[in-house]
Amino acid sequence: MKSFLYSVNTINVLNRGSHSISVGFFKNVGPSQPSFVAEKTITVSSGETQSVSLKHGWEGRLQKLTGTPIDPATWAEIHFNAWQDMTFCDISLIRGFNGAMVFSSVDGRLRTGFTNDLRQGAPSKYKVKDSKGYDVLQPIEPYTGGRNHELVAYYRKSMSKGNAYIIPDDHASSHGTKDKQINLEIY
Repeated sequence: MKSFLYSVNTINVLNRGSHSISVGFFKNVGPSQPSFVAEKTITVSSGETQSVSLKHGWEGRLQKLTGTPIDPATWAEIHFNAWQDMTFCDISLIRGFNGAMVFSSVDGRLRTGFTNDLRQGAPSKYKVKDSKGYDVLQPIEPYTGGRNHELVAYYRKSMSKGNAYIIPDDHASSHGTKDKQINLEIY
């Protein structure tokens, strides 16, 4: 009988902001089926890092919780032990924006995301407050349907291609690595 040893899936959450943040871990309930109930929430002080181990095959997102889980927010999506045991990461703006994020692998082979605050130059009609009064940008594709094309155009000119999902078919924004040690910097 063969014994399989898996390296531990670890995500290091780095707070690059000036205030403590809460970060929720939301495991998908099925393929392309996000959960809105965090299985784990951590608080990370400004300038600090917290490491969290996740189970083999864990797939879901990390979200800075400035409001409730359904409020507009940047999603940091990750799938450990996916195709050919790779780890896939992407930053998504489809459900809103509440801060910049960057994924990187500890081995240095993967880096995706952005560090700029997209709220400042965004069209005014997309600037809103979340349920706790934090400044956010509306979703590209609200749960009520449709697409905010002017916001898509703004994001396209504000960042390099392949650094965030702006619409669902931005597949060049999904990046893979064999590394199981992943950093997520949150701004």
